[in-house]
Amino acid sequence: MLLHPVEIILILLWGGFVAYWWTTSLRNRTPLKRVPSRFGFLTSMGFPAGVVLLAVVLVAPWFYESRLLPDLFPVDIFGLLLVIFGICFAIWARVHLGHNWSSRPAIHNNHTITRTGPYSIVRHPIYTGILTGILGTAIATGATLAFICLLVFLVLFLLKIRMEEQFLVEEFGEDYERYRGNVKAIVPFVL
Repeated sequence: MLLHPVEIILILLWGGFVAYWWTTSLRNRTPLKRVPSRFGFLTSMGFPAGVVLLAVVLVAPWFYESRLLPDLFPVDIFGLLLVIFGICFAIWARVHLGHNWSSRPAIHNNHTITRTGPYSIVRHPIYTGILTGILGTAIATGATLAFICLLVFLVLFLLKIRMEEQFLVEEFGEDYERYRGNVKAIVPFVL
């Protein structure tokens, strides 16, 4: 089976994103003050998402071939632009967050509330960027499976946000509550 040019571009974009994310995570080894003691499996986003998607592929392989959107050049381009925007937004947020970043909900030593840059737009811009990228992938491929992936990641990110924000409220109290009251979680002005 030959890959469609859009699929090749998507593989390159997401492959580059994963490579960047992985290499920068190796450099971020700031000491943690507090980490979750339960439901830790929810913080490893790849595992639960991978299990669900693998199950869908094994049980219903026709989902990948099933399309919700037409295979049209303008649709492909729009989807690819969303992927590029989403990946760039997530990277901007990751760079801006600096030493406060962690792959799991945690409070670092000398942790601060980041409210500038992408964090002035949404409280969780990394998730916003990744979800935008997944939406772009779904649009560019038109694949039902990609739209299911978007829903799976949305649910997982919402669960992770609950855990992260519980930590942040416990650590920063009213200061974080004010920030939460002024800035939406993942979709500006909406959610």
